[in-house]
Amino acid sequence: MNTKTLRVVIIGLISAVAISVASFVWVFHSSGLLVHSGEYWLIIKEPVEATSLRANEALTFTHPLNWQIACGTKRLRTIKPGRYKLTSGMTYSEIIQELRSGGQPTVSVRIDDAECLEELAAKLGAHLQQDSAYFKNSFEDDSLLRILGIQKNELAATIRPNTYEFYWKMNAKTFLSMMKTESDRLWNTQRRQQAQAIPLSPFEVVVLASIVKAETGSVEEAPKIAGLYLNRLRIQMPLQSDPTALFGKKNSAQRIYLSDLQNDSPYNTYLHRGLPPGPINFPEASYIDAVLTAEQHDYLYMCAEPNGSGKHAFARTLAAHEVNRRNYIQWLDKKGIR
Repeated sequence: MNTKTLRVVIIGLISAVAISVASFVWVFHSSGLLVHSGEYWLIIKEPVEATSLRANEALTFTHPLNWQIACGTKRLRTIKPGRYKLTSGMTYSEIIQELRSGGQPTVSVRIDDAECLEELAAKLGAHLQQDSAYFKNSFEDDSLLRILGIQKNELAATIRPNTYEFYWKMNAKTFLSMMKTESDRLWNTQRRQQAQAIPLSPFEVVVLASIVKAETGSVEEAPKIAGLYLNRLRIQMPLQSDPTALFGKKNSAQRIYLSDLQNDSPYNTYLHRGLPPGPINFPEASYIDAVLTAEQHDYLYMCAEPNGSGKHAFARTLAAHEVNRRNYIQWLDKKGIR
C-alpha cells in the first residue's frame, strides 16, 4: 500500500522532548484515532508498510535518526491491524516496539444503553475492529446462532447489558458466546423456578422486564409496575404500554398522542394483546428480578405523577385512573410540554 493510498493526515503536533516524541496523533485511511486522558490510541484497520510513514507526512521527530532507518534497524516492515497505545515521551525504540506488538489491548465498551440489536451492532462497530455491518449480519446468521445454541428470535433476550472489556479484534462468535455464557449464568435454578411460578418462560420474563425498565428508572418502583402488568396478563387485558408503541416508531417522548398509539407494529401492545415478540431494550438483572419477585396487588392502571419525578400514580379502576391522567395532562399543559 503506497503513501498516496494511505492518505496520512497530520492532526497533532509534537512538543520537543530530548530524544523522544512528546505528543503526536495520526490517522490512516480506513483507520481512526481515539484520544483519552493524554493517551493516543492508534487504530489501524488495514496492514500498512511502516517505511511509508515518512516523518514529514505523519510525524515530526526531534531525534536526529531518520524514521526509515529506525524501521530498518528494528526490522519493522509492516504494521498489522490493531489498536496501539502511544504516549508522550516515547523513544523510537518504544514506538516501534508498540507497533510490532500487534496492538490487541482490551477496549471498555458499555452496551447497557443500547435498546436493540441494530444499536448494539453500531456500538460494537464503533469500538472494535469489525464494523457495524459485520456485527449486524452476524446477529442474523442462522448457522452461527445454531452453533452457539441461540434461538434467533430470542437473541435480544440473550444480551446481558453491562460494561465489558473486549479485545479490539474480537469477532461476533466470541461476543455472542460470551453473552450466552452470561445469560446462562443469570438463569440459575432459583430464577428458573421463580419464572415457572409466575408462570412465564425466561424469555418472556426478559421481555416483560424490558417493558418495566422502559417505564421507570426507579428500581424500587419496578416490582410494583411488574405486578401491574402481570395482573393484566392474567386477565388477558392488553398491556397498553406506551414504550412498546414508541419502540415500534423508533421514537421517544414525554407526551404521548393518539397517533403514537396507533402505530401498527408487532411491538405495539395497544394493538396486540400479550407480550411483544421480543424485548424493547436489554434489561439489567435488577429488572428481571423485579418481574420474578413482582409485588402482589390489584392495580391495573398507572400514570406518570404530575411532578416530573418519573414515578407513577397507580389505580385499581378506570375511573380513578382517569383522574390521575387528567392531573398529569394539566401539569403538562402548565409546563408547556407538547
